[in-house]
Amino acid sequence: MKTSRVIFTGILAMAVSLLFVAMATAGENNPLIDKLVEKNILTASEADELQASMAPSWVEKIKLGGDLRLRHDTQWRDEDSGRYHRNRERFRLRLKMTAKTSETTEIGVRLASGSGEQNTTNQSFDEHARGKGIYIDQAYAKWKAADFLTITAGKHGNPLETSSLVWDSDVNPEGVSESFNFPMGDKAALFINLGQWIIEELNEKAFNTDPTLFTWQVGGDVKMGENAGLVLAATYYDFIHLDDLKWKAGTLGDDEDFMGYNNRHGQQMIFDSRGDLLNEFGCVEVGARLKLKKVLPVPVSLFASYIKNLDQDINDLVRDGVDPGDSDPAALMAYGGDDRDTGWQIGFDAGKKKKKGDLYFQYLYQQLEDYAFPAVFVDSDFHGGGTNNKGHKAEIVYCLKDNISLAATGFLTEREDEAKDGKKDEDRIQLDAILKF
Repeated sequence: MKTSRVIFTGILAMAVSLLFVAMATAGENNPLIDKLVEKNILTASEADELQASMAPSWVEKIKLGGDLRLRHDTQWRDEDSGRYHRNRERFRLRLKMTAKTSETTEIGVRLASGSGEQNTTNQSFDEHARGKGIYIDQAYAKWKAADFLTITAGKHGNPLETSSLVWDSDVNPEGVSESFNFPMGDKAALFINLGQWIIEELNEKAFNTDPTLFTWQVGGDVKMGENAGLVLAATYYDFIHLDDLKWKAGTLGDDEDFMGYNNRHGQQMIFDSRGDLLNEFGCVEVGARLKLKKVLPVPVSLFASYIKNLDQDINDLVRDGVDPGDSDPAALMAYGGDDRDTGWQIGFDAGKKKKKGDLYFQYLYQQLEDYAFPAVFVDSDFHGGGTNNKGHKAEIVYCLKDNISLAATGFLTEREDEAKDGKKDEDRIQLDAILKF
């Protein structure tokens, strides 16, 4: 399996390299055209037009880009065993290619560094300078079926109007999404985002239905005069067939497993006497963003979001759950019947981060209880990833060039409730240099 992945990665890398060469070659001046200009048979502008017309048509349909982020990352954490201090030098590399296959269709592929985890593309400098992994971060087809409807299928960017309270920006859902946009005059627009995203694929002989997430979002974007705008969104996340996931020895210690990641990052997974998963997620998220222009010297946004899991009941987990060997439902009794099913975030940002000289700042505070949303999808940097956390995040970005920026991000976080897990406070600083190409 590892060998086939290496071969595939090598072939893909060669293909991308050849594409770069082809595009570079297409942009080189033709010696014959240069000679015609030299003899004043063609003007410089005519030569440029002729050179452009000679480029392969497929070159015009393809766009290449990416970014490299170099990061210093320091964590300080208080645990039962004492003070934890960790320094890491890290990088993130992303390479993207999009191709317009027709006036209404597009194909996109993005490769990214990392370990293959769904919510991070960071790669630490480690293992005595061994080679680092490259993974398929996105692979999708997009169809603009109508002026108001875009359909995307594959592994693609998150289309939802949401926040880092619920989704890490590195998560690229897998499945199908439909995005509707309906202008309501000049000052408002109604949008609807739907998603049918696969959580796990179960390989069993007996008939089964794969665990799947259905997302339903409706929102509005309203202009409030020339200098203000308001975006509102409400989303329902319906995680179905999670009870088809079954306990197996070792699973709850495996970060690559949906149940294992959740269990290791704040959400104890509970099973019934048949070994079926009892935890449920049917979550409602509401969010708002107020955008202010020209009110202050720089653009300012105020934002807030709230999430609640309507399906979680800790009393049911304690009553119906059994301990298969590594998941004791009695431990949840420490919460005294509190379902631990909500979370909220509030904050603001100011400035821009697009062009040389831009300065941007963001601050937020959040609280996220254990079972508000699956831990596997939330921000991997805040409190080390997962749920049952609260705290502050502040970020400042300065653009040295249009495509080069420096950033500093700080976190002051702690356990939202220490009743079951004990004390775990964490502070963190990240220093970034980001280069786009």
